[in-house]
Order: sequence, then structure tokens, then C-alpha cells
Amino acid sequence: MKKRILGCLIMLCVISVILSGCRNQRQGGADLQNRESSSLAMAEENAMNREVGAQDSGDPQGTGGSQGTGDSQDLEDAVRTAGKAEAGNVRAEDDYYNYVNQKILAEKQIPADSGNWSYFYELGQKSYDNLSDLLNEIINQREQFAEGSPEQKIASLYLTAIDMEGRRNAGFGALQPYLDSIRNAADIQEYIEAIGTINNELGFSSLIAPTYYEDMKDSQNYGCYLGSADLGPGKETLEDGTQSAILEAYRKYIKNIMESTGISEKEAERAASSIYKFQTDLASATLPLSDQNDPEKTYNPKSLKELSALYSNIDIKAYLKAAGAAGFNSWVVNDPGQAKKVNSYLTEGHLPLLKDYSVFCLIKDFSPCLTPEIRDSTIAWSNAQKGIQGKKTDKKLAGELVQNTFGFEFGRLYVEKHFSEEDKKNVETLVHQILAAYEDRINGLDWMGEATKEKAIRKLEHMTLKIGYPDHWPDYYENAVILPEGQGSLVDNMVNVYRSLRSYEKEEIKKPVDRTQWGMTPQTVNAYYNPLNNEIVFPAAILQPPFYDPNADDASNLGGIGMVIAHEISHAFDSSGARYDENGNYNMWWTEDDLKKFQDLTLKVAAYYDGQEAVKGRYVNGRQTLNENIADLGALACVTSIAGDDTEALNSLFTQYARIWASKYTEESMIHRLNTDVHSPAKVRVNAVLSSTEAFYKVYPDLKEGDGMYAAPEKRVKIW
Repeated sequence: MKKRILGCLIMLCVISVILSGCRNQRQGGADLQNRESSSLAMAEENAMNREVGAQDSGDPQGTGGSQGTGDSQDLEDAVRTAGKAEAGNVRAEDDYYNYVNQKILAEKQIPADSGNWSYFYELGQKSYDNLSDLLNEIINQREQFAEGSPEQKIASLYLTAIDMEGRRNAGFGALQPYLDSIRNAADIQEYIEAIGTINNELGFSSLIAPTYYEDMKDSQNYGCYLGSADLGPGKETLEDGTQSAILEAYRKYIKNIMESTGISEKEAERAASSIYKFQTDLASATLPLSDQNDPEKTYNPKSLKELSALYSNIDIKAYLKAAGAAGFNSWVVNDPGQAKKVNSYLTEGHLPLLKDYSVFCLIKDFSPCLTPEIRDSTIAWSNAQKGIQGKKTDKKLAGELVQNTFGFEFGRLYVEKHFSEEDKKNVETLVHQILAAYEDRINGLDWMGEATKEKAIRKLEHMTLKIGYPDHWPDYYENAVILPEGQGSLVDNMVNVYRSLRSYEKEEIKKPVDRTQWGMTPQTVNAYYNPLNNEIVFPAAILQPPFYDPNADDASNLGGIGMVIAHEISHAFDSSGARYDENGNYNMWWTEDDLKKFQDLTLKVAAYYDGQEAVKGRYVNGRQTLNENIADLGALACVTSIAGDDTEALNSLFTQYARIWASKYTEESMIHRLNTDVHSPAKVRVNAVLSSTEAFYKVYPDLKEGDGMYAAPEKRVKIW
């Protein structure tokens, strides 16, 4: 049910834009970035979505026993050597990914409380440990901080988060009036206005999800987008016939949440069955993940008259007023097919179902700050999806909650201690080198006409670069009152946090878009491209080994951070990003002939990846992963053009590229990713890209049919 008012967090080039109604808790505050952005890796892998564990210990957060990375120098030394291509039982010609990573993959184990291990995981843990040190300092010195200061708020939020007795005594706390407003609705119109008010005051939505981000055709100003309903595990999982055990776990989870409201077990079972059937029916009318980043399908502006016809069973004008979304000339409906299905349920006969559904969604989304039992029920459901057996401690969960909530406050302290201005300058130089190489590649394309080339290069020239950290630090919670344990509760504090955030957002949407704002915190191990700002963003935490190493040779850094940079640049020219101009506006700047050629090439890329096996019997969805695959292919073509014909440099580049994607997943986690992620699995991201890259055949000239890494020339794909 939760959805950030100012836009679902960036669809990091790893993260897909899932048009669910759930509010994505943004890293550190208001989500002022658009939902169209593309990131390098899936959210669950990055620093702000860690799946790490800790044991109780003497320090305030219990980090002493965590499965962390240890000394940072040890990690840097390890990643410099772990991926060295050594002779073993895997041939480079058959499986380059495992050839490079066989040693590290044999050594590493998936932590008990995680669904995966990767360098994203390791560096995410390192970020967490760094922030934990800062949090411990704040907690230990909390008496020194003035009331209302960021430090006081951080300490108070953490202490109420670890106060389990206080959490149980608080129950639903300040959330209860919102739950009551849903339960007490006398008719459909009262119900729809009740959930609208929740959206207006807290920014959470379950059924019709108003969000605010850049207007796609006027990206200097905000528009209002009506996102989709909360589908729980998502359309792809709900419709996956092999996921019966996971879906049964989901039904059990719904039942547990509904029982927490005080109804009987029998009533909870009935509600769970109805909610599950409702979400499954909505899923049948919902755009597939492969279409959810296609602006031609999701950009559907409607006048009030058209919106009233779409939602004919309610007074949509009254809903928009209640939701704080009335002050626009038009509203963009992201998924008209699902909207029609939702409207069919907006009848008095479905009122009990809709009440149960919205109550469930609101409790689910607030579960991290409710009673330990409700929180643990949500964690158990999440773990079931990913095959996670272990459990984080209360202290670790509290630390993560506080770090996520005050992401930019921690980010400012993080960069002061853990980021080098020299590294920032070096990476900026590399970015400009890669941009120049990209321009050369565009000029050399034989399928694109001169008029389109000119506009593509103009887009490169206007691209904004953000490295390390923002120039201005936002204060989303200036007006939030956060009381310490004994005086307040975690749920009350978090309700105040969201109210403050919503007030901040209401003021922001009255102004032109502030393009200096960031959609990721500096401590996030990820990167992204935002088409509505035409910007590439590289947080400080990804600018370290194995991605960037100031002591490594140039070729290795090209294979690491160079690939990251070129990947994000390539998103400006993937099947979605290519529809936005140099100013970030949704504007067709292609000639008709060139667009047709481009679309034909993207179809070949999709078909190429459709044949890539992820796990036994399961294959990559080429359409779902299309934009990420285009970005990977374009990135490697670009950085290998910089390395030229130097086979030694190319070998170092390829080795480092394979190394950064070393990862292990539980089977459940891999299946979950195939259903919910727009990125291909790590092994495919390496092997499929290399097999289609001409420079790889310079390093391995004897590659032939029958070798695992060989792709016949006519089957190789490239666009950029």
C-alpha cells in the first residue's frame, strides 16, 4: 500500500519500475526522483536494502557479531585477488563468468539471513558497519544533543525501535485512527475518501496511488500520476504456476496480519482468501513487468471528465481532493487496464473486501515499526520468497530502520569519513572519457542517420553528472517530533516522520523541479540514470574496490567502474530512455526510419536473451530485461573501444567485469528475481554480453562452435 508521494523510487538500473501501489521507502527521505530511472543493480543487493545479520553484543546495535566484511583494507585486498583468472576445472571458452570467479564462489557462502552473496552485499555490509559506528557515537552521546536536532531524532528513533515492550504496549498507536477510518466507512465513497486522506497525510496508498514526479512532457514541473494497486508479490509471481508454495506462504501471511487486528482466526482466513483472490484478479488486468517502463503504455494523461468516466463508480473529484491531488489540469493513469478492473470492484457489494484489503496493506507497510510479532510475520514472508533461513536481531533491524529513515543525515557524515575528493575527480575524468568514446561510437553507427545522430550527441552533451554526494543536504524531517523511549513509541514516531515528509513534499510540488536532489544516498552501493533529468548518478559507496580502485591499472577500472558509468550512459539510449530528449522531456527526437531500425535491433536483443538459462529449466525474459541488457551491451562496446586492440588490456577489462558480478543466490531468491527484476542474472550479464562482443574474440581468437562462450556472428547482437 505504500508509495512515495513524489514518485516511486528510481527504477535503478537494477530495479524495475513496478507499478504496484506500494510505497517504496526512499533512501533517506522524500522521493523527489521519478519512477522511470534505471539503476545498476536490484534494490535488495544495494547498501540500503541489506540482508545482513548480527548477534547480540555489548555495543548499542549488536554489530559486534555481525557477518560483516571485517577490516576495509582486508576487503580491498581480497577483491583485488579473488577474481584472478586461474587455471581450474572451468575453461574461459566455456563459461567465462565461472572461470574468473570460481575461486571466490567456492570460498563464499550465502549468509544465513540473506538470499544472496555478492560484492554489492559485501560493500553494503561495509556501509552498514560504517554507519553503525556513527550511530553508536550518537546514541552514546545523546544527552549532549539539543531537542529537535537530527542527532536527538536519530537516537530517539533508535531507542524506541529497540524497546520491544513499548512497541507491544503501543499496538497500532497513531496508525489506529487511520485503520478505523477505513473500517468505519459507511459506503464506497466514504471508503475511497478515507484511503485518499491516508495518502494525503502519510503518503501511503493501496488502490489508487497518486504520486508526484516530473511531468514527462514538461520535466521542469511536477505532474500527478495515478499508480497501480498493491499486488503483494506482484503479477509475475501471482501468475507463476510453479510458485504454489510461495503463494501459500503469502496467504498465510495475509491471515496473520488480519488476525493482528483482533478478528477471529476464521474471519482472518476468510479475509486472506478474499484479498488473495482480489489481488490475483487485479493482476490479470495489470501490465506485465516488461511493459511497465514503456512510456507509450504508461503515459496516459486524463482530464477530470475522462478520469470520471474511467472511475465511474465513485466521485473521483472528491477522492482527488481527499488525497491532496486535486490541483492539476490532468492526471496520468499508469495502467488503464488495471484501473478499469479496480473500478469494477468499487461497488457496495465489494466494500467489506476493499476494507480488509486496505487495512492489510496499511499494516503490512507499517509492519517494520509495529509490534515485534507483526514485524516478524512480514520478515518471515519476505524470507520465504528468497529462501532465507536465518534471522536478524532486534538491534540490527532497528539500526537498519534508522539508517534508512535518516539516510541523508548519515550520508553527510559518511562522506566526511569515507570518501576521497581525489577519487571523485578521477572518476569524473573517466566519465568524460567514456562520454567522448560514446560520441565516437554514435558517429560511427551505420544504421543511424545524421539527423538522429546529431540529436543523440546533443543528449550526451547535456547529460548532468553527479558523483559522490549532493551539493545540498535535504532536511525532510525538520518538523517531525520524535520522542524518546518512555515518552513516545516507534509507531507514533514513524507516523510523525511520514507526516513531516508529506508536508515537505506538498511544498515541493508547488515549485519547479529541483534537479540538484538525489534519488540515492551516498552510502548506497549502486548507480542510476534518470531520463527526466538526463543525469547519471554515482554514489560514493560504489566508488571503491572491486568497482573502482585508484591503485589498479586503467583497463581494470574500465572493466569495473567504467562499465558502471557506460551502463548508466547507455540507459539514455535504451528502449525507454531513448524516448526522452536532452532536457528530459518525453519527446520523439528520432526520424521515423531510424526509430524503426532501432526497434528492430531491440527485438533481436530480446530474442537473444530469451534463450539464456538462469537456473535449470528457467530462462531470462528478454523483454522484461531488455533495457538492462541494452545498457550492458552498449557499455561493454564503449569501454572496449577505449581499450582498443591491446589484448592484455582487454583481458584485464574482461576479468574485472566478470569479477564485479560474482554472486551466489538461493534457488528461491533467483526465482524471485526472475519474476521481479529487470536485470538479467549475474552470470548472464557477463557471459551473454561477452559472447556478443567482438573484442572478446580478439582475446580468444580460437573460440569455435561448441564452446560455451561462442555465439555465431549472425546471432551476436549490438546496438550502440
